[in-house]
Amino acid sequence: MIDGDSVRCADGREIRLLAIDAPEMAQEPWGARAREELLRAAPVSTPLGVEYDAVRVDTFDRDLAYLFLPGGDMLNEHMVASGYALAFIIPPNRRYEDRIEAAEAAASAEGRGLWAEWGFTCRPADFRQERC
Repeated sequence: MIDGDSVRCADGREIRLLAIDAPEMAQEPWGARAREELLRAAPVSTPLGVEYDAVRVDTFDRDLAYLFLPGGDMLNEHMVASGYALAFIIPPNRRYEDRIEAAEAAASAEGRGLWAEWGFTCRPADFRQERC
């Protein structure tokens, strides 16, 4: 695992989880907590199903995908539902937009994960733009 919304595969490929945005590792301690949750949900060597949407690669040459755990749960949705990532929809990749946005609304309302401690007062996108 690289961080809370990216994984490195055994073949060296980097996959950025579509439709979510987790705190950056530099957003201490929030980034580390998001990464820990991703590792808890999908420990190293967990076989993951990969599903692509309209755009398959980003400008950093990372694959963009929805990842599925062996039981069928979507890892992207899990990260948002558990409160360690936000919905981050970038068209045209919108296949699971409704599910992921609903997961964020529920996590926020119930104070799960980082919502309980921090409330995402500095969203990862704002942090990257040095707005907070």
